[in-house]
Amino acid sequence: MATRPFFVPQKEIDLIDSFNEELIDNILSQYVDIYKVSVENTEENLYGESSTKYFDKGFRVNCLISFEEPTIEQNDFGPDMNANLELYFHRTTLKDENFYPEMGDIVDWNDIYWEINAVTEPQLIAGHQAFKHMIKAVANRARLSGLQIEERPR
Repeated sequence: MATRPFFVPQKEIDLIDSFNEELIDNILSQYVDIYKVSVENTEENLYGESSTKYFDKGFRVNCLISFEEPTIEQNDFGPDMNANLELYFHRTTLKDENFYPEMGDIVDWNDIYWEINAVTEPQLIAGHQAFKHMIKAVANRARLSGLQIEERPR
């Protein structure tokens, strides 16, 4: 098995990486704050479950953001707004920062909290598994009451 794509030299891979890093970090400059669940501070019961989650300090990371138009659903308690968010991260940048988004992480974007539901790496350079290029995270809007997050007054 080859260590790199046969028809794509390492120079080309490095060029693609540098273009995408510059686009995401310097030109678009979209960012989110991601809060990881703090495993050390979360208390568990006998079954390894927790009634509350504690989050570590937020990590600011640049990414591409795709916001889907919200949908309104009517239920017994009144209208409920649902929305989804797709986040596209440059894998090399996250690797350099030793950070990886995971399911259950909380994202703060546009003064709304989102919970990551899925994380995939769908984009491969030249279709080669050794050259994963992008990390895609799908998040849905989270309720503050479910997160038990208290905001500090500004």
